[in-house]
Amino acid sequence: MSRLNDMLQEIGGIGRNEDGSITRLGASEGYFQALEQVKMRMEALGMKAEQDPVGNLHGILPGTDPEAKSIVLGSHLDTVIKGGVFDGMLGVTGALEVVYRLKEQGRALKHPLEIWGFNLEESSPLGGTFGSRCVAGMVDAEAPGYAERLAKYGMKPENVRAAKKDLDKYGCYLEYHIEQGDKLDSAGLDIGVVSGIVSVVRYEVTAHGISNHAGTTMMPSRKDALVGMSKLIVGADARARELDDTLVFTVGKLSVAPGQENVIPNEVVATFEMRHMDKAVTDQFYADIQAMAKEISNCEFTFVNTVAKYSTPCDPALIDTIDHVCTGLNISHIIMPSGAGHDANPMAHEGVPIGMVFVPSVKGISHHGDEWTDPKHIDLGADVLYETVLALDKTDL
Repeated sequence: MSRLNDMLQEIGGIGRNEDGSITRLGASEGYFQALEQVKMRMEALGMKAEQDPVGNLHGILPGTDPEAKSIVLGSHLDTVIKGGVFDGMLGVTGALEVVYRLKEQGRALKHPLEIWGFNLEESSPLGGTFGSRCVAGMVDAEAPGYAERLAKYGMKPENVRAAKKDLDKYGCYLEYHIEQGDKLDSAGLDIGVVSGIVSVVRYEVTAHGISNHAGTTMMPSRKDALVGMSKLIVGADARARELDDTLVFTVGKLSVAPGQENVIPNEVVATFEMRHMDKAVTDQFYADIQAMAKEISNCEFTFVNTVAKYSTPCDPALIDTIDHVCTGLNISHIIMPSGAGHDANPMAHEGVPIGMVFVPSVKGISHHGDEWTDPKHIDLGADVLYETVLALDKTDL
């Protein structure tokens, strides 16, 4: 295999379980082992590398123009429980591959090149994309209870504050990632040029019924919260399929009270998550769900919005640059949205132009030990990333 594929398998394999999956949670021993492996390679390539106060890895390759803004590459070093090799680590090792190629070809960039390996991108009690949100200054460490959550990871609010960077010096942020869906694999395409990152809107939905004896309460008299919630979930699923073919709806968490076999449930709490690029679509979908809830006689419903991360468009100039690079290399590609969140989100939120390069996930599998991307696609994506960096270096950003 190529240098990049070897490096990806070696470092990305840290935290391997007996079943072949990878568990390398943020801020864990395995996480810091991976961080040290990447840091060692950065330093061998002549980069200045350091671990920041919240456990992110940051490397800098100086440019020839001290006034030029940085070209920034990055992704995350952590995985979900029983995840795969590629999610996150591809973007970090792919960024290293860019520096290896620059060194081999004797090229010196005008712009500084920075690489981030972020901590705790995956969901945790500190919130997803924690490391990149700290760098962007988007974490409120003074929020009630947050100091206690930080303490569980060996951190304090002052670590969060110290991690913030001046992003005005960043000309752009590029993230190389697997698709985590099946669009590219199903279509037989090599590269996805990301147009934007879809919104993630989440509600805690509670169905309120009345508990009663399971054996003596006849069916017409029941106020069963679980039946009511089931009707709402099935209705919402059907409506999502009708409303828009790129709208996705998930109920990933459900709790039933009192939780006894012989008692009719009086309360059911579920998470309703919806994702789409257009806020108008998620707003309409939520309104439709509320209307359905009013028609369900089993129980009453309450809705609490818990997450509202609205869609993040990629920079049009960066989309064009990546598109032209793919065309010039005669690589099949498509411009497409990302259905998953990424460390690029916080960068864009703070005004840094973002671009993303996707390679196929075989059968669309990700966050699972069977996650796989063909080695040829790993190298093709690195070609696109490298040529994009060279093209951007010729501009003023």
